[in-house]
Amino acid sequence: IENITIKKDGELEIVTLGAGCNLSATSYMLAKKGISGLEELASIPGTIGGAIVMNAGAYGKEIKDILISTKCIDKEGKIFEFSNEEQKFNYRTSIFKKHEYIILEAKFKLKQRQEKEILDKMKEYKLKRMESQPIEYPSAGSTFKRGDNFITAKIIDECGLKGSSIGGAEISKKHAGFIINKGNATCNDVLKLIEYTKEQVMKKTGLKIEEEIEYIEN
Repeated sequence: IENITIKKDGELEIVTLGAGCNLSATSYMLAKKGISGLEELASIPGTIGGAIVMNAGAYGKEIKDILISTKCIDKEGKIFEFSNEEQKFNYRTSIFKKHEYIILEAKFKLKQRQEKEILDKMKEYKLKRMESQPIEYPSAGSTFKRGDNFITAKIIDECGLKGSSIGGAEISKKHAGFIINKGNATCNDVLKLIEYTKEQVMKKTGLKIEEEIEYIEN
């Protein structure tokens, strides 16, 4: 793995990671060096940069909890370094979702721990994910955000929508917050199923649910 530097600061390990570093691979690489802090996030697919943009989180930890600062560049080529507070983290959002910055690298505060303890924790969280989420099927990850005062997957389930499908896209029977590809699903299948889910939840409960995934147009 490239674009990684590690410096000791008292009891802390200050780790600088390039935005393109794979979150899972980096977590395991650091674990083998006895560096702890990414255990809960190790099974999240994607890069360090993407995790910062979305303030990725799992099992009670979010990327903001271990982040010191982020270096980025704007479209004029000017480089900035934002502190944790300046990045305005909230649930699945940050300043980077509202402004056109490209993340270059980020600095994290991590700690030393026994390698076996770290790997055991990672295994525990991975097993939890396998038991509760449909990771055996292709998907874009968690499709919908948590509501302000409700669990979206629970609401979708209570509306009887688990297993609903359009084309090859299906609302997972294991976790209703995921739309999975059961075979040859098109982008249009997924988009139609998302809209159908939102319409049915609104019709049956009056609740508005929102996507956690991001749309990118060509």
